[in-house]
Amino acid sequence: MGARGLTRAALASLLLAAVLDGPRPLWQPLRAASWLGLGATLYLGLVATVLAYAIWGRLLRRYPAATVTPFALLVSFVAAAGSSLVFGERFGPMRLVGMTLVLLGLATIVLRPPASG
Repeated sequence: MGARGLTRAALASLLLAAVLDGPRPLWQPLRAASWLGLGATLYLGLVATVLAYAIWGRLLRRYPAATVTPFALLVSFVAAAGSSLVFGERFGPMRLVGMTLVLLGLATIVLRPPASG
């Protein structure tokens, strides 16, 4: 989906929310948001998203999709690492076991020898 398609999807979602909930619930959170909240939203919506898509696009141009796609599983790990660094979040044993299992699965996919045939 290109930029035009994303814009149409966003506008359609906004219109649907306005029809289902009315316009008031859409504007109240914006009016109550702090400058820090608006800045974080702008950063995540523009800077981080554009950077992520640029990196992803570059990887897909350089490598086959089947090689790059498993690394999408690392998105949650980057978010967890950021949360740990910025907010000091600590993870319980079950979450750490789950993260380890995902990383082992990713290693199994990425490091397996190529099939001969």
